Amino acid sequence: MPCPGTGRFYLPLLMTIAILIVICSLLLFAYIFDLTASRTRIPSVILLLILGWALRQQTNMLESFIPDLAKLLPILGTLGLILIVLDGTLELELNNSKKNLIARSVFASLVPILLLSFLLAFAFIYLYRDFH
Repeated sequence: MPCPGTGRFYLPLLMTIAILIVICSLLLFAYIFDLTASRTRIPSVILLLILGWALRQQTNMLESFIPDLAKLLPILGTLGLILIVLDGTLELELNNSKKNLIARSVFASLVPILLLSFLLAFAFIYLYRDFH
């Protein structure tokens, strides 16, 4: 919507349009990279990382304005890692022959976690009693 009487667009509206165009473009690139990953044997995640690096270099070279997303990056990074792990699990093939391996792996990872948790709880309780 243009400003009344000026014919110019509101800056927040332009930023919203630009953000939507960037997000849609990234989704299209992700889809294209996913289609070409089987032919090039390069994972689509690596291609997206290279695309991000190249876009950053281009914006630095053209001295474009990039909003400060420092507060949002940890959340987006965590979400991205979760999505990468979940995407990797879609390629796993589970069958009955792997049942014993999975059970041993769960047991081998669960025992140290539980032992460490109980040892730390005991240590904190023991140290806490000494302070009071």
